[in-house]
Amino acid sequence: MPRQAGSCLSCQTLGAMFSVVITPEAKAVIAEQFAREGFVKPGLMIHRRGPRGEVTRSSTGQAEWNVERPHPWRAQVGDFQTFGENAEDVSVVEGILVWLALVPKPGELGVEVSVRNGELFVEARIA
Repeated sequence: MPRQAGSCLSCQTLGAMFSVVITPEAKAVIAEQFAREGFVKPGLMIHRRGPRGEVTRSSTGQAEWNVERPHPWRAQVGDFQTFGENAEDVSVVEGILVWLALVPKPGELGVEVSVRNGELFVEARIA
């Protein structure tokens, strides 16, 4: 069984002082996405995104790089039916199964999932 939130209704402390906060607006967007997708076992994955690069060659043979540096965090919904009932890395936050696909960095207290421009937005909470 995934870990349940304790006395804090808006967050779940995971591991060494790492917490996940889901705003009411984000919870509504997540619920809407779950309903639209019709997942068997819906869940929210939170992970980091690194830079993406693409190299092409110019007509003279020189390397031309195009590097995109998106916001470093991402939250996306998915079906967690392949996760076992005792999945250690899945927790329940605000009634939502949450998988943190990351290793916290020093100084990170947790993340907050909110909504910006109609989409889920994840921001790190730093000490």
